Amino acid sequence: MTKVSICTITYNHEAYIAQAIEGVLMQRGPDIEVEMVIGDDVSSDNTRAIVADYARRFPESIKPLFHPKNLGPGANSRACLAACTGEFIAALEGDDYWTDPNKLRLQVAAMREHPTAGLSFHDAETFNDEDGKVEWTFGEEFPHILPPAGSAPKLFSQLDFARYGWFVPTASMLFRASSIPLPVPDWFEGVYSGDYTLQLLSTRQGPAVYLPRVMSRYRIHQKGLGNIMAQSEDKFKRRIFEAKMFQQHVFSPKDRKHADVYLAMQYKGYARYLLSQGRRWTQMLYMMKSMYYDRQRLPIYLERRLQQFNNSKG
Repeated sequence: MTKVSICTITYNHEAYIAQAIEGVLMQRGPDIEVEMVIGDDVSSDNTRAIVADYARRFPESIKPLFHPKNLGPGANSRACLAACTGEFIAALEGDDYWTDPNKLRLQVAAMREHPTAGLSFHDAETFNDEDGKVEWTFGEEFPHILPPAGSAPKLFSQLDFARYGWFVPTASMLFRASSIPLPVPDWFEGVYSGDYTLQLLSTRQGPAVYLPRVMSRYRIHQKGLGNIMAQSEDKFKRRIFEAKMFQQHVFSPKDRKHADVYLAMQYKGYARYLLSQGRRWTQMLYMMKSMYYDRQRLPIYLERRLQQFNNSKG
């Protein structure tokens, strides 16, 4: 029997959380045992009551974490991950949901087939919550990265994630628990993108295997964290902090140049924000910082061209 823990963070998701839970409970596989750890971050709506009801009806599968005070998404994720006891850990935020009852079975099988892989992920639909219309799939949005439906599984290295950035649906991620540091380090609470951070941490240990099959849905709505923080100064400061943590803790010394370029991008984005706020002198400071770290683009470019040349000779 393979135990899979599902790490679910939720806050004011009363309209969505039942759908997320039902997508977990419908998972099939005679050798799959699910443990859904749901961290409610002191919701002000009925989210907690809905979770409590499911936990009462399905105590063997639903493990609620009812925090006494609001932690924020980073600390909530850390708490949920720390409570997971499975060999594998899947991610599912409270406003997304799974659509394929064979999702976990297929992902676990892929991880068994690729024993060095730390992460499995798959395609997903992105839809608008207002009208239910599917906007795009991740495979359609990132055709230069993700192979089309029906293709063979594809492996991605940590440097692929560094090169391409964010292209993985959060609700598609299934980690080998041993591939991520548990407990997750405290600096994780300060990053902007927890899912991208976990992807980079996991792929330090081995590649990620992609299954070109739609098995979850990513919801776009006005209360989503991405929309709330879209142009906030906190977003840019968190991204800069995140890049510095990547420099110090995520990439090996020989690959730190990738973190430098990522930091340059964050400085540049913050500089544009500062200019829009009329803070010209501070904007110039951050532009200079971005130029300092952006110098690493040249060695990365030359390294890739050399690799392409060697591959063509082989």
